Amino acid sequence: MKVEGGRSRAAARAASEAGWRAPGARREPPQASHRGPRVRQVADAHDDQARHLSLSSRENEVFHMLVDGLAVNEVAHAMQLSERTIASHVAHILHKLALDDRAELTDYAIRHGLIDEGAEGVA
Repeated sequence: MKVEGGRSRAAARAASEAGWRAPGARREPPQASHRGPRVRQVADAHDDQARHLSLSSRENEVFHMLVDGLAVNEVAHAMQLSERTIASHVAHILHKLALDDRAELTDYAIRHGLIDEGAEGVA
């Protein structure tokens, strides 16, 4: 039986199949995930028209409070929930609507006629 570096071929093959590597041997880079990177699609007016309809009733409440200008802690206080819960709702809303921040959320609401642009500051 021929020996390679102190091991028999059978032992080397078994070690290789088990994922072991010889001292000093190069480690293979990790394999890529089966999923590709998430690609953000450019939102067209007709493409994102019904995205806000996918929000749950609670997310819809939070959405409208945020668009009205309330901060996360104010929404949490009004809904008697923790700030962390509201922050989670905000993250889900932004993900479902494919938006990056609250400014885009307000812009989305204006574009879709969910709020009136000139209604701010009216008592």
